[in-house]
Amino acid sequence: MTSIAEAPRTPRPLAWARTALLVLFLVFGALAMPWPWALLWLMVPALVAASLLLAWRFGRVALVLPAALAAVAATLAITAPQFAPPLWFTLWAPLAAFVGAWMGLREEGGGPGMGERAWMYAPLLLLAAALPLVPGFESAIGRLDQRMRTEQQRILAELKPGDVPAGFVDAMRQATNLPADQRRSSLLLVVPNALFLWIVMLAGAGRALASRVAPALGWPPLSRSPLVQWRLPDAALAPLIAGLALLVFADRAWHPSALTLLVHVVLGYSVQGVAVVESVLLSRGMPPTLVALTMLFVIAVSLLWVLPAVAVVGLSDVWLDYRRLEPSSHGEA
Repeated sequence: MTSIAEAPRTPRPLAWARTALLVLFLVFGALAMPWPWALLWLMVPALVAASLLLAWRFGRVALVLPAALAAVAATLAITAPQFAPPLWFTLWAPLAAFVGAWMGLREEGGGPGMGERAWMYAPLLLLAAALPLVPGFESAIGRLDQRMRTEQQRILAELKPGDVPAGFVDAMRQATNLPADQRRSSLLLVVPNALFLWIVMLAGAGRALASRVAPALGWPPLSRSPLVQWRLPDAALAPLIAGLALLVFADRAWHPSALTLLVHVVLGYSVQGVAVVESVLLSRGMPPTLVALTMLFVIAVSLLWVLPAVAVVGLSDVWLDYRRLEPSSHGEA
């Protein structure tokens, strides 16, 4: 449980302005999305913020919130499947609440680092990876494909010569004329990854809201961690190994799940590799601003080979732990 003995930070009008802009962004996102997806734009950030604050203040008893949400989702799916959204949709809310409670439980004692906080999204990643295997999800992909194809055909019919580049029109026609099986296979790969990134963004918005509410309640501010301290826990190797095993040994039906696991775990280790490189540059006396500009420039001009390279660096950091190496007497890393 958190202690409220620390003095709160001085109120900052600019911080409240950013919070207001964040709330407006979530509201506009909800208005732009069809039902029931619009509900997640508001529900996920609210649940993450509420469960984080409850867990930080009251401890593990706050886990009752995600457990109750999961029980409600399962009950609706069993007793009223014709009225309730599918279970694979309703599970996002309790898992997001669990992630928020997990973050709240780790706030005391310095709080989690950025890499550990990223690992806290693992329940959401597991749900995203399981989506291609869940009953009803493939039919939902079929409906999405039909809607996308209808919309593409409508756009092509309304386009006039010269409105857009000819290459764009040709690419859209090719996408529309692809076989249905090929389009749905592509969507089975893309949609789970897009859903995971979207929910992670909403969960991050929930943490940002909680960080604004905590000082208003007179509590200590939420912990912060710089990118240079990003380090995934060793348990992050488990989904990496599971994804590789599914890709190599399992049936093709498991490949979308395997790729979902691999894409995001490798991306996490890529960020860890960037943190390792940043720490080395900082240890050699390079100014932080110049380090950030250098990293952004290198990634922007050579994204396709830099990300795999830094992923290897980040993965090797699991065993070598570069940032704990003692500097030499000359100040070099």
